[in-house]
Amino acid sequence: MNQKQKIIFFDCYQTLVDISIDKEDQKINEQKGWEVFVSLLRKNYGINISASDFISFLDQRKVNFYAGKDKTIYHHDLRAIIAEVLEKDLRHSLSGEVVSSFIYEYRKVSRGYAKLHHPKVIEVLATLSENYILSIASYTQSSFTQLELEELGIAKYFSYFVFSSDIGFRKESGEFYKKCLEVVGKGSGDCVMVGDNYREDVLIPSRLGINTIWIKNPGVDLPATEASAVVNLEEFERLPEVVAEILETN
Repeated sequence: MNQKQKIIFFDCYQTLVDISIDKEDQKINEQKGWEVFVSLLRKNYGINISASDFISFLDQRKVNFYAGKDKTIYHHDLRAIIAEVLEKDLRHSLSGEVVSSFIYEYRKVSRGYAKLHHPKVIEVLATLSENYILSIASYTQSSFTQLELEELGIAKYFSYFVFSSDIGFRKESGEFYKKCLEVVGKGSGDCVMVGDNYREDVLIPSRLGINTIWIKNPGVDLPATEASAVVNLEEFERLPEVVAEILETN
């Protein structure tokens, strides 16, 4: 098979993108984020609701979504659930694009601005995209991650974007990676998954026969016996040669 037809799946956070979360201030920042969200509803569409009331509606819609579902397997779509709150609880209908833009403003306040996880991320992606097809494969909400990738200037290197919120399955479910293979239309042997979470990015895809490269962040110490290869974050620029060694032998 032509190398350009082979696929590299990338995890997003702590692999390509770094976003700092201060756990002590997380709850406060979440509240502030939703206050920004409802202020945008009020300012742009005259929808008057407090942040606490909006959160209550949102939490109930999440409860409804997960009723009878295993939370370790399924994943909700925040944009769709917010649309439900707007339509069914607040009697307003907004476009998905508008909802996503408001979610992104919430995200920037609640989690902070994203940045590249390594200085060579753009250079590495540019090199890999010349020889392989790249796809995001991430446990996240597409409503803000897509915008973060675009803002960071790296979305253009990807041909596919597989987000857990869009397909409805968490990475912990083997269904996530089955869907990834279905989306790109390739067999597992023609793909490699690159990510920092050893269980979700190495163990689970390996069971489906997907090649894996574990990005080892500082301070993490695991045997990594199931990974096809290990790349320390400090050596991220080595990724193209490691990928070539794996995929060119298949």
